[in-house]
Amino acid sequence: MKIVLVAGARPNFVKLSPLFYALRRFGENPLVIHTGQHYDYELSQAFFEDFDLPEPDFYFGVGSDTNLKQISKMLSRAEDVLKGIKPDVVVVFGDVNSTLALAVASKHLRITLAHVEAGLRSRDWSMPEEINRITTDALSDILFSPSYDATENLLEEGKPPESIFTVGNIMIDSLIKVRPKAEAAEFWKELGLNRGGYLLATLHRPVNVDDERRLRRIISVLNELHRRYPVVLPLHPRTKKNMDRWGIKADFIAIKPLRYVHFLSLMLGSALVITDSGGVQEETTFLGIPCITLRPNTERPITVKMGTNELVKSPEDLFEAVERRFGRFKKTEIPLWDGRTALRISKVLLSLSERGNFSSL
Repeated sequence: MKIVLVAGARPNFVKLSPLFYALRRFGENPLVIHTGQHYDYELSQAFFEDFDLPEPDFYFGVGSDTNLKQISKMLSRAEDVLKGIKPDVVVVFGDVNSTLALAVASKHLRITLAHVEAGLRSRDWSMPEEINRITTDALSDILFSPSYDATENLLEEGKPPESIFTVGNIMIDSLIKVRPKAEAAEFWKELGLNRGGYLLATLHRPVNVDDERRLRRIISVLNELHRRYPVVLPLHPRTKKNMDRWGIKADFIAIKPLRYVHFLSLMLGSALVITDSGGVQEETTFLGIPCITLRPNTERPITVKMGTNELVKSPEDLFEAVERRFGRFKKTEIPLWDGRTALRISKVLLSLSERGNFSSL
């Protein structure tokens, strides 16, 4: 079976790695396409190293651009590459631009398409990620859902039950694998921090960082919080560019983007995480670390239901939320978030291939 796995941005590398090696265990040799959506060292190459992944078989190098221009560049490259490979199935992950572009290209070329992390919904069409994930699910022949609430979303939208497989959260596979290295790294010590005594923040969503007024409010609140608890924020390139552009100064600990091992180490040592990332919501939920998500909605409501994650719409409401949740860890267990998701996905793909079902999907 000829399988293509597609990565483009940080979350994709975290999700691709366990499936790559699970398929290898079954004797398959998946090919990897890296679109270059995240192209700097910290947001791409370092993740290949953290997960011991070989160099990608194909690298598009699309770089930074508007969403539509990025997708257009990827589509152009994908057509030629996929025609040359002639894969049996293309596997895409999550909701980034690379996911949508390769999904569209695969369907136009009549290649079986599988979506890992299908069924997540924020109900917010202003988010590019929501457009990407809903469109990708509509195009996909095989839908790998991370949780039962995501499966319900797919069924309610009329997806054929036989195309849906509830397999669990593949990001947890990677977290479990890397956790011992992250624990040993104790990266928080390098920043002069004490375990359990600081806040970790991430900030990259356009709704938060592309609006000057809102970004100023958020940074102002983080500066104020830093007077009570140390705040550390690995600066996403998009966030840093806009802070520099608008002359917004950080009084807290602002550092360059981190490789996965070091970021996970910081998360494990934190008392609370403030984020607008989807993956961080999942990771903190699995670890039982209190999380505040600076968004009005989430495509991962299970993280709120389990009690580890709280949605906060206004930056000014962060103060009260931090006081309420600081250091209040909670053990959580979500079905199928057990580190075996990649094995389950591999078995489904192999079973469908053996039965000749790809050609009929």
